[in-house]
Amino acid sequence: MSGTRRGRSLFWPIATVLLVTVVIGAIAQWILADAVLRPLELRDARTRSEPVAARLAEALGAPTAPRAEADIESLLTHARADLGFRPSWVAYVPTLEGIVSDPHGRARQIKAILAPPGTPGEGAAPAVVRHEILARHAVVRDGAPAGEVIVIRPILPAGPAGRFGSLTAFLYLPIAILASAIAGLLMVRLLVRRLRAMEALAARISEGDLTVRVSDRSGDEIGRVADELDRMTDRLATARARIEANDRQRRQLFADITHELATPLTSIRGNAETLLDPAVPLTPEERDLYLRGIREEARRLDRLTRDLFDLARLEAGASRLAPESLDWAALCRNTIERFQPRFRDAGLTLEWRGPEHEAWIEADGHRLEQVLENLLANALRYVPAGGRVAVGLTSFSGGQRYQLVVEDDGPGIAAADLPQLFERFYRAPSVREARTQEQLDGSGLGLAIVRAIAEQHGGTATASARAPHGLSIAITLPLRPGGAA
Repeated sequence: MSGTRRGRSLFWPIATVLLVTVVIGAIAQWILADAVLRPLELRDARTRSEPVAARLAEALGAPTAPRAEADIESLLTHARADLGFRPSWVAYVPTLEGIVSDPHGRARQIKAILAPPGTPGEGAAPAVVRHEILARHAVVRDGAPAGEVIVIRPILPAGPAGRFGSLTAFLYLPIAILASAIAGLLMVRLLVRRLRAMEALAARISEGDLTVRVSDRSGDEIGRVADELDRMTDRLATARARIEANDRQRRQLFADITHELATPLTSIRGNAETLLDPAVPLTPEERDLYLRGIREEARRLDRLTRDLFDLARLEAGASRLAPESLDWAALCRNTIERFQPRFRDAGLTLEWRGPEHEAWIEADGHRLEQVLENLLANALRYVPAGGRVAVGLTSFSGGQRYQLVVEDDGPGIAAADLPQLFERFYRAPSVREARTQEQLDGSGLGLAIVRAIAEQHGGTATASARAPHGLSIAITLPLRPGGAA
């Protein structure tokens, strides 16, 4: 992205810390090897040398033991092979004047090692300044001492090589450091690659792409951060979809309001211009007709603005409920009695199928009455003459919830249109094609107000199709507003 300042990579700080840690760890490993592992290894060497020296002393002390120097050297060679570790000297020191048997010509060095301190030596001092005698066993032949078997391990001169026991042990440390450094760099590289994947995700999110996901399922710290980023992106995508949907609804609402307000205003303006035009001759009856048209359109406009204001207050929560304890069944019966004349004039039958006993509920009586009035007015507009409308009230969930159902045998609407039935100004396509004057009198907000009132009480408003035709609208409310039972 242009204009974005790139910071320092996390790779080099982590790599530097890792390398320093490897070096410190190697030094600590050297110290540990010299102070702890070397004494353990010495004890192991002594443990393994003792039986070898004992067997060799026994073989040299047997009556049939070889006397020739070449045969003795052969036994010493086999003994060194039995030890299994290097370097080691296995020597035979006879008690009488003789040689120190060793095939590598170390007789003078071994004599110097075994000589008591202060004993003058022959020639130059030996190169070995430290040595370890791992085992010593006397050789007894015919009941008399014949010599001694000695297992000696020389130590390198003091200095770097002497500190770590041998040149081989010293050389393995750089190899270990190099291997650790390579492994550490690969590990850091892998971590940085995963972090860069999350950086790319954040960059694309900031550009508005909410479809990208990290999909890191490792389960470690970085994986958990990646999961949280994916969940955050999902929530952002959901929130944006909701905002876009609300924006579409808002634009559609403005378009619907403009259309609904324009219709009566156009009629009022047309009738008024006709009445004021001196070139149009009007009889008193025609003048009265135009004036009644203006009055009806003004009433329709007033009803529309009042419903809009009422719905806006309900949805915004500005219109607070005034809950009271009331008999919902009695309220329904009273409302039905008031609507009976209008249904008879329209050629419709209105029935009460609710209980005759009381149905007490804590709710806003004015709003519940408004719900049933809007449902009955909606049935009056869309159920043709000769139709039947039934109102029922039932309880369920152990008497903790009530359901008001208004059913009709009118034309109904398609199943695909049912989810939109409670939207503002929504009318099914079949209804929009042929609208009667009674249907035109509606504001298109009645069912939206019904749903808002039900939801404010903690309930729901649903619609379903009836067989073979017709519509059923159910309002479900808890005993108390907000859903408390």
